[in-house]
Amino acid sequence: MTSATTNASTAATRIAAHLYKIPHQHFFRSFEDWLALSVNAFLRDDEAYMKIMSRYGPRQAPIGDKDHPADHFARALGEWMKAMQDEPADYLGRVYEEQAVANHYSGQFFTPESLTEMMAALTMPEEIPDTAVVHDPACGSGRTLIAGIRRNRFATFLGTDTDFTCVHMATLNCLVRNANAWIIHGNSLSHETHGGYHVRRTPFGGELFRLSQEDADRLIRLPFTSPESSTALSPASATFQEPSPEAQAALDDVAKQFQTNTRGQKDFGF
Repeated sequence: MTSATTNASTAATRIAAHLYKIPHQHFFRSFEDWLALSVNAFLRDDEAYMKIMSRYGPRQAPIGDKDHPADHFARALGEWMKAMQDEPADYLGRVYEEQAVANHYSGQFFTPESLTEMMAALTMPEEIPDTAVVHDPACGSGRTLIAGIRRNRFATFLGTDTDFTCVHMATLNCLVRNANAWIIHGNSLSHETHGGYHVRRTPFGGELFRLSQEDADRLIRLPFTSPESSTALSPASATFQEPSPEAQAALDDVAKQFQTNTRGQKDFGF
């Protein structure tokens, strides 16, 4: 086991420790709520955030070490962000996998990060063009997208997954890396979608937006080269391609609704 792997496992254990302090429910319910709360916090969606937190009751004066669950959620988020600053890795996916083993939970197990890097080396050039789209039709926690981001964060990253927990993990992984990404909650085979998220790269860090089902339906069907040869999220292994003019126009059109004033942001090199 490498030093990086050991550090990632230790950080994942510390994150999980905060979530285990939330009483009276299964760990994975706490984990799923924590991911959703984190996403809604970055979205600045107070209504969605409070809808989840309302299940945990009002905040009472602390008795001994019995903090409110909100405190444990906040500390887990702080632990994750600190770990990302110290040494970037897929801590979210690691928490999910390690606790699935510890709890005898029949959850998903993602491609190991070292293998994801090897696969990326085989299918992607060292320097991905800025105009390319890296896409993964079953992105899990986003490890293949992360491998692409390491090669060129100026490219566009597009992933989908049927599991909403995975969608949240992939979204947060792209957000903290300040990548221009589209994460769709849907099925690459049937093209059924349930919305998703858009991460927009800015000089000040990633910005997060909620993707409507209508826009998700449009994006999951985008052709890269020609409608007959491939689609943006075709049921195949993750890869990168240059988008067709039609696909690029659709991406730009959907992104317009999320645009803000970018004056004064041109000198940061982003």
